[in-house]
Amino acid sequence: MNEQQAEKGLYIASLILADLQNRLTPAEKQELDSWLQENGDNHILYDDLHDQEKMGNDLNELQSYDPDLAYDKLSQKLFPTNEPAGKRLHFRIWYMVAAVVILVAGGVAYFALDKPEKPVPKTAVVAQKKTPGALPDSKKAVLILGNGTSIVLNDMNDGNIAQQGNVLVKKIRNGLLQFILTGEEANTSALNTLRTPRGGEYEVILDDGSHIWMNSASTLQFPVHFNDPNRRVALTGEGYFAVKSTLLPSGNKKPFIVSVDNMEVQAVGTAFNISAYKEDDQSQTTVVEGLVKVDRDNKINLLKPGKKLIAKDTTTTIEDADIKQEIAWKNGDFVFRNTSLTNVMNELARWYDVDVMYDKGVPSLHFSGEVQRTSDIKAVLQMLEYTGGVTFTISKHNITVHPGKK
Repeated sequence: MNEQQAEKGLYIASLILADLQNRLTPAEKQELDSWLQENGDNHILYDDLHDQEKMGNDLNELQSYDPDLAYDKLSQKLFPTNEPAGKRLHFRIWYMVAAVVILVAGGVAYFALDKPEKPVPKTAVVAQKKTPGALPDSKKAVLILGNGTSIVLNDMNDGNIAQQGNVLVKKIRNGLLQFILTGEEANTSALNTLRTPRGGEYEVILDDGSHIWMNSASTLQFPVHFNDPNRRVALTGEGYFAVKSTLLPSGNKKPFIVSVDNMEVQAVGTAFNISAYKEDDQSQTTVVEGLVKVDRDNKINLLKPGKKLIAKDTTTTIEDADIKQEIAWKNGDFVFRNTSLTNVMNELARWYDVDVMYDKGVPSLHFSGEVQRTSDIKAVLQMLEYTGGVTFTISKHNITVHPGKK
């Protein structure tokens, strides 16, 4: 199997996955039909992949195989060739992939088994059909007012919950808090703090109309009212900012500045995402709309839509952003793109409120895929186990990662 065949195989796998999820476009359906008509084996494989019971049995059988034999068998099944097996395994490419679509945990997943010729990080591709989960209510946060009063928002009914000078604090609905200026501009420098726990998320609309979505295990500090020429807030964790454009008395636009780590992210009227968890090895600022200026160590970087700035240690880089991945959490999904096992588990730990430990010998793996955040964590871990790279044990709120079966 050469690299072109591997790419075609992954593409066909994605078409079959889309077919299983009833989301094929007419053009994609035509491509899939053409592949099915190429030979009878394709029809057999297609039918097998629609048989949930058979796929479950095949998966269990596959996990007991020797990796080389399993790889060779899958390669031959997906990419038939008359070449001897030994010859097929000696193409000089970075990696060779055998893709298979499986049904798992009430959803759909497909994964890739890597066969590198030299040591490189293994990448497993997983995806899951979007199905309702049984996750408890995640709309949880604590608001700490400037005077030190703490309000557990998920315990409060909708409606007015506090008055800070001329600013009314109102719970609009479960998961959304709004600060409303009710009279003349408030002259207060008091700072409020909004905190989401692990497994929680919340939205807040500040008194200037800017809308902020907060991911789990995050903290936002902001003034009751923006009196200064600059609108300043501070973030730890992750937040998505939809900044409303406002004007100064001079007619100039009023900057909106987010302080995070040793950076300042400045916008005027724009939408961007910041991820800056202490346990992650880097922070990221991604621009969705408008322009954002990032000041790090007195060095200014201007970001346009579709770009992201990565700050790691003393280095700063700007790359193209996968917007779907960067704001997936806001849309209720996990989206991984060649994401390290450590970062995958960090994200799962924050959302499911669990602690993660690693056994000796866990390999350096990277994963790609999409899973709804409403999925049960056991189903998500099972999908990762099916890649063959790792296994997990769960004890109450603790998850231990073990090396996969050899």
